[in-house]
Order: sequence, then C-alpha cells, then structure tokens
Amino acid sequence: MHSLKGKVALVTGGTGGIGLAVARNFVAAGATVTITGRRAKGESVAVDIGATFDRCDATDEAEVSRCFAAMEQTHGKIDILVVNAGVAADEGSLESFATEAMEHLFDVNLKGVFLALKYGPRHMNDGGSIITTGSVAGAGTTNAGSAVYSASKAGVVYLTRTSAIELAPRNIRANSICPAVIAGTGMMTDDDGSDEARLLASLTAFGRMGRIDEVVGAYNFLASDASTFITGQELRIDGGMTAGIGLPVFDALSASLSPVQGPIKKIAP
Repeated sequence: MHSLKGKVALVTGGTGGIGLAVARNFVAAGATVTITGRRAKGESVAVDIGATFDRCDATDEAEVSRCFAAMEQTHGKIDILVVNAGVAADEGSLESFATEAMEHLFDVNLKGVFLALKYGPRHMNDGGSIITTGSVAGAGTTNAGSAVYSASKAGVVYLTRTSAIELAPRNIRANSICPAVIAGTGMMTDDDGSDEARLLASLTAFGRMGRIDEVVGAYNFLASDASTFITGQELRIDGGMTAGIGLPVFDALSASLSPVQGPIKKIAP
C-alpha cells in the first residue's frame, strides 16, 4: 500500500461497493477522506471507516458545487478526487429500453462525472490526482443488452482524457480505472455459483470473477505520488477478459456441444 499521509481525498459514490472499499483503503493509507452519496445512511458508513460524509446528489449541479466548496472550507484543498458514483440497468435491446431509464443512466454515469470534473479541479491542489471509475464496457468491449451503459462509460473515459490534457499545466493527472466481472459491486451478480456468475467467470482468462480487494490497489497507486507521470490513461482490471478469448470460454463451449459435434480443439498456450 502506498502512503497517502497528509492528503485530502473525496470519493463520490463512496457508501458501498468499490467506492467504499477505496475510501477505506485511503483512510488506512493515512488520507483525510470524505465520501458522498444520496442516502443518509452514508453518515454511519463514514463513521465506521473513519471518514466524513457529505450527502450529495452527483447529478445536481448546485449540490455538487456546494459539496466541493464545503470540502475545501472544512478540510482544505483536495489532493485526490475519486469520481465513482454510477448505476447500471437491465437494458434489454436498444429498441426496448425505456427513454426515461436511458436518461437516468446518462445523468448519473455521464453528467455526474462531467459535474465532478467541472467543479472539482478548482478546489484541488496542483499536483493532485483525479481517478474516474469507468468500465471495460465502453473502454475495450461492449455486448448486446448494455448499449447505453457502455456508451455512458465510454463518455467517462473521454471526459477523463480531456481533463488530463486540460489540467496538465497544473500537474493534476486524471485517469480511469475500468473494471469488469468484479463481484460485490452491486452492479452485477454475486459470485454465488449461479449460472450467471459461472457465465461471467468464464469470460475471464482466470475463469473466475474478480474481488473488490483486487481493484482497490490500483486506486491507491494512482492516488499516490508513485504515479505522477501517468495521466490520460485507462487501466482495465478485467482478469484478461479484453485480452482475447481465454481457455475458460472454450471449456464452456465444449461442454455445451453434443457428442456428435465434438469438442472444440484448443490451441495450446
């Protein structure tokens, strides 16, 4: 774990999933941490990990502006900004997905990031770090049934890239972490042995779903002074899913074929 002693961090969407795990890691690494979320339960969550809480709707411009100003007034300028608030949906096809649901998904995943990148930097110290939570959906792959989510996350990546370029004169770096197939995030199924979990696991080179604790180290690294020459990048944490078709996929396909069809011939690694 890289030391974050003396640094001030704000984590949006920090009351659960990856955001909460990142906030807990930052506290343990010595940072002063505030988490945000829309629900009052965030207060008790923050107390549990040694952080503070600001109830803030990431899609409300006035609230976002107020939140950053209050953060600076209370703790001083921010050194680390993690823009993590996001949602997913069971979309079905583009043709069938409700327009209202599309608007909500874009509001949180894209507008929320836009507002954080609009107001956050003015309350940051030069030399700070911004980390957005993207997804390999929109930063390397997509699939039927996730068009809107993928598009929103692709927007996150490009907002982050542009922010990296614009903030470089202040030595503020901006990067995206793009996870996939991570259990316990609240965005997909748990790693519970269900058919869906086993299908998702088969998409990775390791043949298993990832854990949240396998993601937080990347946030810690990008938040620390060990990454001061890294900006405008996307780091995919996907167990090799986007590297290519792994052996677990061949195994799953082979198991589904009838004896008449025969197994798929694997290429030896």
